Amino acid sequence: MSLRDNWSDEEKSWDYFRDGFRHENSARHIFGQDGCDWQERINWARMREYRLGRLQWAMKKHDIQVLLLNFGENIRYANGTWDYNWKGNNGTRYLLIFQDKKPYFFDTVGMDMEVTRMYCPWITEDRLGVAISYRFAIGGYQDQCKRYWEEIRKVCIDNGVDIKKDKLGLDVIDIGGYEIGKSLGINIVLAGQAINDARYVKNHDELEALKIAAAYTDMAYWAAKYEFAKPGVREREVEGQVVNFMYKCGAQHCWGTNVASGGNTNPYIRAFTDKLIRPGDMIILDINTNHYYGYVCDTVRSWVVGAKMSKKQIDVYKRCYDYMLKSLSAIKAGNTTGDIAKAWPRYYDNTYKTCTLVQFGHTIGCGLYEGFWIAQGFSIDYPVELQENMYLAIETYASDGPGGDTGVRIEENLVVTKDGFKLFSLFPLEEEAVGTPDQYYK
Repeated sequence: MSLRDNWSDEEKSWDYFRDGFRHENSARHIFGQDGCDWQERINWARMREYRLGRLQWAMKKHDIQVLLLNFGENIRYANGTWDYNWKGNNGTRYLLIFQDKKPYFFDTVGMDMEVTRMYCPWITEDRLGVAISYRFAIGGYQDQCKRYWEEIRKVCIDNGVDIKKDKLGLDVIDIGGYEIGKSLGINIVLAGQAINDARYVKNHDELEALKIAAAYTDMAYWAAKYEFAKPGVREREVEGQVVNFMYKCGAQHCWGTNVASGGNTNPYIRAFTDKLIRPGDMIILDINTNHYYGYVCDTVRSWVVGAKMSKKQIDVYKRCYDYMLKSLSAIKAGNTTGDIAKAWPRYYDNTYKTCTLVQFGHTIGCGLYEGFWIAQGFSIDYPVELQENMYLAIETYASDGPGGDTGVRIEENLVVTKDGFKLFSLFPLEEEAVGTPDQYYK
């Protein structure tokens, strides 16, 4: 018998952090961004190993012998390299993943490759080759593209894979590159679903990174609400100040921030303009893709600038919040994206069987729109089962109708758990409309 066997329930509760606590699921338990010797924090090497392992698992599941990645976010997920977003999809770097061998990286020869050699020691010299750029070669397009495929085939053969017989899974490529590859007899198959299967489920290091990205956004909302968004300031000024603020916090890359005010909230203009913000305007601030080492946040908050909310604004806000409540009530492991979509009111999604991005949801992680979207146009007919440690963004919208001037959007980020979800976006909603934070989502 141990001493603990005789403890009271209160004494046993003292060991909660040892027995039942998951740091990665607690949004208020957030690590600092520096490396240190007294906390493990995010283990980037472990994260890289996990992500590569997930891809190799998905390749085996889908019977893909080698995976060719051209898209920057996929490359970063697979081998932990980043050459800023402008090189994300221009064909100057690409990666081969094998089921049971180390990846082979085709990098931009010259100073970019030297940077990789200096700072990415996990990419060894024998797994590094010269990328053959072809997309912008104009008259040399076909010849360069053939060289691209020939070099890829040679490396595959050296690693025991013949891509004229074995399946080569592909994420993205231009149509000309695809057609030339097929004409050379390469057995190209689409690998989007395999990549999605790999990336859906996050490990605890990824969740810690997503928490930090969410924290950037929460702090930016505070600054925008109480400092940046004022009567007489233009929407574009708020956008610029928000992006600058997040870079100061530590974000790697910011784009996609939308600022709409007054009549621009209905119909909602998903951008920003030179419109002046007036006292009493509703404002919608959508902050997304503020990279914390590739991991992003995508959230929205709405509030009234320089005045109390009118009865109409409160009614619209409550309706948007009610849509969010119904959405979140359907979220837990084992439920489906169809269960979430059924919570939303009818819109053009139903009529045209498409996605309007109005009542909307999606996975996020190492990049925006990492896997599936959630929409009434297809999620009810083609549901995806929610799994523990999936990370989702849920977006709802309400307005005062045709000809009105008030729209409200709320977006939350969360991790799916076996019993429901844990919210990572914590900036408060509007108390005038929905009460105090302790009342949210109960």
